[in-house]
Amino acid sequence: MKNRMTQVIAGATFAVGVAVATGPAFAQDADWPTSQINLVVTFGPGGSADRTARALAPELQEELGVPVNVINQDGGGGHVGFTYFTNMPADGSHFLLTSLNPYLANAIQDFDADYSLSDFAFINTQWNDSDVFAVNADTPYETLSGFMEAAKENPGELRVSVVPGSTGEINIKLAMEAFDVPSDAINIVTYESGGAARTAVAGGQVDMTVISADGTIPIAEQVRPLAVASTAPLPDWEAPTLNTVLQENDLETVPVLLGSMRGMAAHAEFKEDHPDLYERMVETYRTILEDEEFVASLETQDIGAEWLGPEETTKIIEENAEVLERFSGPDS
Repeated sequence: MKNRMTQVIAGATFAVGVAVATGPAFAQDADWPTSQINLVVTFGPGGSADRTARALAPELQEELGVPVNVINQDGGGGHVGFTYFTNMPADGSHFLLTSLNPYLANAIQDFDADYSLSDFAFINTQWNDSDVFAVNADTPYETLSGFMEAAKENPGELRVSVVPGSTGEINIKLAMEAFDVPSDAINIVTYESGGAARTAVAGGQVDMTVISADGTIPIAEQVRPLAVASTAPLPDWEAPTLNTVLQENDLETVPVLLGSMRGMAAHAEFKEDHPDLYERMVETYRTILEDEEFVASLETQDIGAEWLGPEETTKIIEENAEVLERFSGPDS
């Protein structure tokens, strides 16, 4: 595996050398962009990140007046693509348009990467997965606080299904910490797929699941949502956010640990050297996501169209990275 990864990264590095040698040099800031812009996707064609990039590319092309190309650089859970991007010129010719979270933070930790979060200037994430805390509809629990109190009163009796290594597994642990529920008071049962974890709660094998909300919609009638791990309530679920629940119970809030966050980032150097151009890309992206016709077309493709903006996107990714690092150890 290590040799294979070395070969893949070596191939990406070769591609970097070719691109640097042949890529266009941009003129003065006022003229930007003068040539093709490349959107780097760190996963293969056909996936959610790729579909997001290919939906956005023609809109960017129309707004900026230059060709916009999508480049797939997959491998290593995104590491190959992130390596490729950081070796590209920081002149506004390349932007990341991919699943940024949790893959960037995981790649930095797992591969001892030569890049860090500070090498990226995050612009926005438009398609963000959030976890739902959902109990079997036949259970008596109406609130998350009630579920946690029951866990304290009857330690070891309640069961929660998650997928190992998922944000759902970490979100239930964060909630337990916030409610001061002992780690052994709830049985966290792992399933190798989201489908299996959902089937378990729908069938009553477990009391609750913490898992991607979008994927749980098909069993909505068989479960009761108690909370969502998101920055705001989700349209498909009548449930408060986890932090709203915590605030209502006079408890400290926790980082909003989202699932896959698909969106755009620039080189940090590009933002530092060309702040006006960076802001132009920010405003261009925002304008596109304010186009009702375009947003409607995204909805028909089940692609998100949120606007968090640079500050909120950066805050969430940095907070998530800290949480992911804390729970990455074998004894987490």
